Amino acid sequence: MKKILLIICASLIISTNVSAKELTPQQNQKIQSEITAAMTKSVKCWNNGDLECFMDGYVQSDKTLFISGDKFIYGWQNSYNHYKKKYGDDKKGMGHLQITVEDINPIDNTHAYLTGKWHLTTENKEYNGVTSLIFEKVGKKWQIILDHSN
Repeated sequence: MKKILLIICASLIISTNVSAKELTPQQNQKIQSEITAAMTKSVKCWNNGDLECFMDGYVQSDKTLFISGDKFIYGWQNSYNHYKKKYGDDKKGMGHLQITVEDINPIDNTHAYLTGKWHLTTENKEYNGVTSLIFEKVGKKWQIILDHSN
């Protein structure tokens, strides 16, 4: 599985170097702004204790993948269930999330990846880590198809 992820990541980086050159600076800026807005909404949803709203930021598909620690969680519903079990679905359990975006890189008109850092403070614990997210444009919304957060 690690080899498959490595191949996927390498392919995305290579395709970024090829495809992103085809996007104009205006297209790049538009994609970056739209993804920034999607992330802002996602964090706001989390901090309001609204798990349903937060999960709207993910592609509702069995192909959606969440990777954390040594876990590979396939599918939107399984990711939702994971979050709900770990944090609940209210403000008290979900705590306060902060995301610092390091970079947003458009791959093409419908895909981009984001790298950043996150900090979560809950009633019982504090968590910190890094994240890399692959976004896919579904209709008019940018949503996460792959979330690798540690």
